[in-house]
Amino acid sequence: MAMDQVEEVKSKVDIVEIIGSRVTLKKAGRHFKGLCPFHSEKSPSFIVSPERQSYKCFGCQEGGDVLTFLQKYEGYSFLEALESMAAKVGVTLQSYRPTEADSRRKKILEILSLASEYYSYLLNKHESGSVARDYLAGRGIRSESIKKFNLGYSPSQWRSVSDFLIKKKGYRIEEVEASGLIIIAGEGKYYDRFRGRVMFPLKDHKGVVVGFSGRTLSKDPQEAKYINSPETSTYHKSQMLYGLYENREAIRKEDKIVLVEGELDMIPSVQANVPYVVAIKGSAFTAEQAQIISRYSRNVYMSLDADSAGQEAIKRAVVIAETLDLSIRVVQIKGGKDPGDVAGENPTAWREMVKKAVLYWDFLIDSASAKSDPKSGEGAGEITREVIPALSQIANKVVQAHYVRLLATKLGVGESVVYEEIGRFNKKQELTHLRSVVSNIEQGAGSRSEELALYALSLLLQNFEMLRKNIEELELEWVGTSAVAKIISALVGWEREKFEIKEFAGKLPPELMPTLDLAYLRDLTRVSDVMREWEGTVHELEEVYVRERLKEITKTITSLNPTENERLQVLQNDFGRYSRRLSDLTK
Repeated sequence: MAMDQVEEVKSKVDIVEIIGSRVTLKKAGRHFKGLCPFHSEKSPSFIVSPERQSYKCFGCQEGGDVLTFLQKYEGYSFLEALESMAAKVGVTLQSYRPTEADSRRKKILEILSLASEYYSYLLNKHESGSVARDYLAGRGIRSESIKKFNLGYSPSQWRSVSDFLIKKKGYRIEEVEASGLIIIAGEGKYYDRFRGRVMFPLKDHKGVVVGFSGRTLSKDPQEAKYINSPETSTYHKSQMLYGLYENREAIRKEDKIVLVEGELDMIPSVQANVPYVVAIKGSAFTAEQAQIISRYSRNVYMSLDADSAGQEAIKRAVVIAETLDLSIRVVQIKGGKDPGDVAGENPTAWREMVKKAVLYWDFLIDSASAKSDPKSGEGAGEITREVIPALSQIANKVVQAHYVRLLATKLGVGESVVYEEIGRFNKKQELTHLRSVVSNIEQGAGSRSEELALYALSLLLQNFEMLRKNIEELELEWVGTSAVAKIISALVGWEREKFEIKEFAGKLPPELMPTLDLAYLRDLTRVSDVMREWEGTVHELEEVYVRERLKEITKTITSLNPTENERLQVLQNDFGRYSRRLSDLTK
């Protein structure tokens, strides 16, 4: 597509409106600010600029324009993001040349959609699907659920869906392989990945099939019970929440979301009239899944399997959820069964278990006390080791105080003792963090000079008309030959009376745009005295530069040959000059 039409679409879109409809933004000076949707944070570091029509997170460093945002947030391809925005602002895209990646993604999604229809046909209308129909009936899966979640069946033969796609539909072998549906076994040899399985189409939050999960119908204990699509350009297990698309409205309406492990936990829950549920595809709850969940509800009910792996997964999930300020409750499964078994056998009991879910901290203290005797010294130690790290994570001090009191009562000790243990744990964590920081410093991680230069550029770009006459105070040699130096050099040469960031950006080469955004989108709302901040930054920049020069000169002098007298004299003069300057700067 001609780039001028891409620019036309972007120029008519209000990035603040688009991002603001997905992320809560607040005005912060000339920019807008909010919590980053791409990583876990409690203090907002996500900046959106209406002037630059761009965004930047100063926590995870994600940034770009409105199309980049939609690609990252919605999982769109570039073309899908462009078409979406073009339709919104009423621009008819005359012609385009999709990129190779766009064409490949479109082809894969076509293949996956056709495969889903094929598997569904075999389950519902073909005689070979009777074995799968019988299995699902035996598991209590109703016909309306089969239809709602578009379940299917893959026959036991080596080539079924592959023959349908390659021989009948005309797709190339490498295209079908890229979709994850076949496995290559040699030159021109391949076979179906899913064979003899009930098929669950895996959809993204837009309802597009991006992969599959297959549950075996074989009695062979060597056969994997479940297999999933491999990681592809469309399927990423860490982002998958099975049932989210179908159950999204119920989740929003109830403002809560129940997390279970598998497909056959999720579907019986829906049938039991607990439709605000998704499956996380195993016991590993990821930060990406938490980010997606937070868009729908902040009230999370964990109902993983009752085995030790499921319980440990709940603890790990809380660490992730706490960073996003999600409220975590635990559904306590009675009788050691899986959620799907309870929901299928006794829907009323399942609804009651969900209704009586307890906050994670109550669950943790109760389960730890049940495993170890709180009245014995050994038991108290085990309970403390399990519970104290979790209590230390509670940000709300009132909530923390409640659970400190509860734990102290369980152990028969004073609350001050529990607080002392929390303090000891926090100190250990701080020491570990400090060692890491010191190690990074010793390895030369990060450059004070680079940070100061970028900060000076932020001050200049956001306050150019005020600082225009002071820019000469900053020597370009202090900032080296970096992208920052090149932008500052361009500012020095700016001759127009009025400074417009959009016009200025248009005169810079594309490779400088990331640095420009990094500086221009920086939050400076806390700077009350711009001139004083500028003078302090320039002063420190020069001081850092002078110190670095003295180090370099000292190193060079120590490596000189004793016969290099002239060179030594020059370096000694330079050393003296920089030493005097450093003395002036540090007075």
